[in-house]
Amino acid sequence: MRVFIAVELPEEIKEELYKLVSFLKQSISDVKWVEKENFHITIRFIGEVEEDGILKLEKILDDIRDKFPPFRVEIKGIGNFPHVLWVGIGEGSDTLKNIAYAIEGSLLREGFQPADKLFSPHITLGRIKKNIKKIPKDKEFGPYSFIVDSITLMQSQLFSIGPVYTPIKVVRFI
Repeated sequence: MRVFIAVELPEEIKEELYKLVSFLKQSISDVKWVEKENFHITIRFIGEVEEDGILKLEKILDDIRDKFPPFRVEIKGIGNFPHVLWVGIGEGSDTLKNIAYAIEGSLLREGFQPADKLFSPHITLGRIKKNIKKIPKDKEFGPYSFIVDSITLMQSQLFSIGPVYTPIKVVRFI
């Protein structure tokens, strides 16, 4: 089973991201855009895992639950990595990093492979097929904020129409 750990977004935030993508589609081509229902903050992509690995991941999330209270996240700004167009995280990014580092340490102790890149909090809007010369400067985004009160172990199934994400386990912070 292909899995990742994520922060799910409230519907009103997904709606604002969808409006942004609709605007950007008018001026940027060669991007595979994320569907509205798939917007999230990836904490850690894990990849293919057997059933016993899922049980280990669930336990890791249960342990993380006790270490972090709910917290506020602010999303704002647009940017890009070489192959990803994204919305940034302002307030709350340090807490997201702390969660990611705690999860990474637990994953390594349980025998999972180390992450292939350093965690950088963001929301992916689309995957860039060719270099984008410029992001439209007349479009600002945010700030929007919401309370993060859970993290989710998510299954990712790949289909020709795009990925389908299904929650396996949601862990609420206390």
